Amino acid sequence: MKMRLSNVAASGVAIVFCLACTAGHAQDIGGLGNKLGGMMPGSSMQSGSMGNVAGLLQYCVKNNYLGGASGASGIQSQLLGKMHGQSSTPPTSDPGYTSGANGILQGGNGKTMDLSSVGGGSSDMKSKITTKVCDSVLKQGKSFAGM
Repeated sequence: MKMRLSNVAASGVAIVFCLACTAGHAQDIGGLGNKLGGMMPGSSMQSGSMGNVAGLLQYCVKNNYLGGASGASGIQSQLLGKMHGQSSTPPTSDPGYTSGANGILQGGNGKTMDLSSVGGGSSDMKSKITTKVCDSVLKQGKSFAGM
């Protein structure tokens, strides 16, 4: 008896495989957009704003996709400090930060990815994808912080 994967399951397997290919690219959040199959057709997620990265780090830590040992909270604090130095408004009122804190990755090309809806309903798939995205966002945050 042959078993067939549903479209969602097959897409999920392809997503995890493709995401594993991007694990070593610190600045390549852009590659994740293309690797997520039909979620963002024809787009290339470019690195988002510093505010969006800071907000996403909050989302990732709060939802346990990045642990305390990752240093994400410290990176987030550094980014918020840099943002505060560039503006008279509180960094947490930045629209990019607000979106990121709600799990919305904003690409430089105007496209977005809602981390709360990735994975096609599979909590295991969602966890794997979101963890990969959070790892990439952490690397980008370190770059913004000059690390």
